[in-house]
Amino acid sequence: MITAQDTDILKQILPKIDYTAALTPDAGKEAVRKACETAKQYKFATVCVYPTWTKYASTLMQGTGIGILIAVGFPHGSTNTEGKVSEARQICIDGATEIDMVINIARLIEGDYEYVESDIRAVVETARQYGVGVKTILETGYLSDALKRKAIEIAISAGAEYIKTCTGFGPGKASIHDIMLISEVAKGRIKVKASGGVASLEDQWEFIKLGASRVAGRGNIVEQLQEIGVFGAL
Repeated sequence: MITAQDTDILKQILPKIDYTAALTPDAGKEAVRKACETAKQYKFATVCVYPTWTKYASTLMQGTGIGILIAVGFPHGSTNTEGKVSEARQICIDGATEIDMVINIARLIEGDYEYVESDIRAVVETARQYGVGVKTILETGYLSDALKRKAIEIAISAGAEYIKTCTGFGPGKASIHDIMLISEVAKGRIKVKASGGVASLEDQWEFIKLGASRVAGRGNIVEQLQEIGVFGAL
């Protein structure tokens, strides 16, 4: 059990958290504002919001050094490539500093690997024009281990910066098995993010020890921090 006295561990966890409390369908301006304030309070890596709130979040976070993470093709990945590219371009213009992109899950399962790679590459190349990196979301709950391995190689070939496990809206969640699998296949060629059903600081710490450079965190993580007496960055 992590406590407030585990400052060395907490100092490694907090700056790796992508804070996702505002990624709910009914999250309006006030929810976005609260998420931004919490991200600033704890100095998380990023605050995550939907594309419609990119400008607003960017204004709130200006000068903080905390990233604005926006989801593309979220949560199912079935948007056509042109739509994903257009969405990526607009959110970059509006102030996104990072993008989480859902791969085309159905196309991957059907074996249309060329489409999946070109889909990712198109978004990566668009975001790169604005100095923005892309995380590719596999949605591992739908995939066999063989397809996970294939998707990781595709994402690396397409130039993505990160592999991310899940959206949190599908059947799967971040697991030790998947983080180990991704780390094994990636061999340092791409960064790893654990996301989806991350229940605790202890979960986050296990994923980080296994190679995750980022971990998702919602309100439950903040509640745990407050329960152990941590009310801000260390």
